[in-house]
Amino acid sequence: MSYRIGDRIFLPSAANCVHVFVRFRSWITARPLLVSFVAPAILFAVIMAPSIWMLSVIPPLWKDVDAYLQLTRPPGSETILQYGPLYCFIARIPLYVGYATDCLRVGASPPGLSYFDHPLLTDLGVFLLVGSQHLALALTSFYVIAVTTRLLWVRFIIAVTWAANPLFYTLAHCVGGETLSMILVLLIGATGLRIIRHSHNVPKKEWFLLGILLWLCTLTRQINAVLAGLLPLTFVLLVLCRSSAARFVGCQSCAGWNGPRCKQSFQKAIVAVAVGISSIVLANASLGTLCYTVKIPYHSVVGFAFFGRLKFLATLPVEERNQLLDKANKNANSADVKGLISLLRNEFNGRAASWDAGAFTNRARASLVPSEGDLARQQRFYHALNGMVAAFLWPPSKILLSAVATDFKRSQRITIPEVVAFLFVTTRFYFSHRDVMPQCASLITFRDKNADQIFGIFKNHSYFRHPKNVSYRAFLLVWIVILAALFLIAKMRKRDITGVASYATALIVIAILMMLANCLLAIFQPRYTLPMWELTLVSLSVLFGGMMDALLYQSRPLYPPELNDQAKHLDRVQRS
Repeated sequence: MSYRIGDRIFLPSAANCVHVFVRFRSWITARPLLVSFVAPAILFAVIMAPSIWMLSVIPPLWKDVDAYLQLTRPPGSETILQYGPLYCFIARIPLYVGYATDCLRVGASPPGLSYFDHPLLTDLGVFLLVGSQHLALALTSFYVIAVTTRLLWVRFIIAVTWAANPLFYTLAHCVGGETLSMILVLLIGATGLRIIRHSHNVPKKEWFLLGILLWLCTLTRQINAVLAGLLPLTFVLLVLCRSSAARFVGCQSCAGWNGPRCKQSFQKAIVAVAVGISSIVLANASLGTLCYTVKIPYHSVVGFAFFGRLKFLATLPVEERNQLLDKANKNANSADVKGLISLLRNEFNGRAASWDAGAFTNRARASLVPSEGDLARQQRFYHALNGMVAAFLWPPSKILLSAVATDFKRSQRITIPEVVAFLFVTTRFYFSHRDVMPQCASLITFRDKNADQIFGIFKNHSYFRHPKNVSYRAFLLVWIVILAALFLIAKMRKRDITGVASYATALIVIAILMMLANCLLAIFQPRYTLPMWELTLVSLSVLFGGMMDALLYQSRPLYPPELNDQAKHLDRVQRS
């Protein structure tokens, strides 16, 4: 009896739910304009929610002294070559607006353009800077999510997943060039996907936009030049993928159709190579022009970064260290390079445990270049630094490669909360180096606070500590599972997913290459994994969106009907 009563209650309830859902869907379908405005607004609100919370609760974070130098130093070697000029100069616009607003509040006149040479930090200026970073992240995320899938509810799933991930939002809340780099990398990821989805000719404006983004991204961090290989690699993978797609999806006679498509992909690869090279050349020309304007020598900063990589020498036994230095000395192509290696040997023999790369750089400069004002001698020092890098890396020794492999393995084990925690650690840097960041004393992040209180913010908010115990390797495993599911669905539904699969794979390959480049040229820091995480999360979103589109969206089949008819006709001819 009780079962029948429960059954009577449940069945009308289920029927009512279905009836309500059908009526709601009909009501929504009859109001497309409402959906076109309300749905994007809700999606944007989901993306923006963590930013609003952080702006109202969490004080701005700082990428240690690097961020301070980027914001306060006048145009020169530090703000043009060492850190990349784009963030150093663009970030001063909200700082100026904040400082000018404070001046007007007290009845003073706003500062002139000289402010941009020597900015003064205020709470309002830093808040506007961080707020603009959050807004840029929200708009960029909205664009990326909209490009990855055509299905609205899938966009909401991706948006909620992004909002639950603290990495992007914590980085947007941090002062430093990596934030602008993240935003540009995400834009490149979305723009590249748009280009891949063009089945025929790619509009020139898409190539132009890609070139501009690559140029700006390289001006933010020079390691981002590796991104120029993203589209060429994608089209190469696309050719390989399409050459075997006909057999995989069960079509027997589509080689004649794949031939022109592979040719188109090859032509697009050539254009992508040209765009990538042009963006790198333009970035180098821009740096050279800026250096000429402020009368400083233009030079590569790889040698300075490589000093950090050499910190691993302090952990080596004396015999192995001398063996590596002897080999580098043998590969040296000038007396200056040999002199640097000799100085390096003396440094580690005397103070291996407490070796300071920055202090050694100053001592080496003083030894090789006694006169600071002589540009020719300064260029000689920079050439010696770059020559030293070549001496260690070509050919690379097993000892150095072992250190690189150790750092790379460490990067694969890192979790998102560990990277987020590192941004709080860099913010604590101020409390042990107050003298090198004097303007920060009056800012809300540091005023009346200590290092433990700053890191306590990370400990007291569980949002920053998720997902727990999920390493980068685990994300790669999830990526492989989704990729396999995408191919399986494409086979069942006869969908063309070669472009999406090739692009997602290229994103992962470029992410790994950027991590390897960082491990080769600099000692490991959690922040160096940021490009790897960014590209991987974009790749996961692309794969998930492509999988759901292939499963549910009425997209075009892998081969048009007329081509399928031609294929069947060819099969009959071959059998006869």
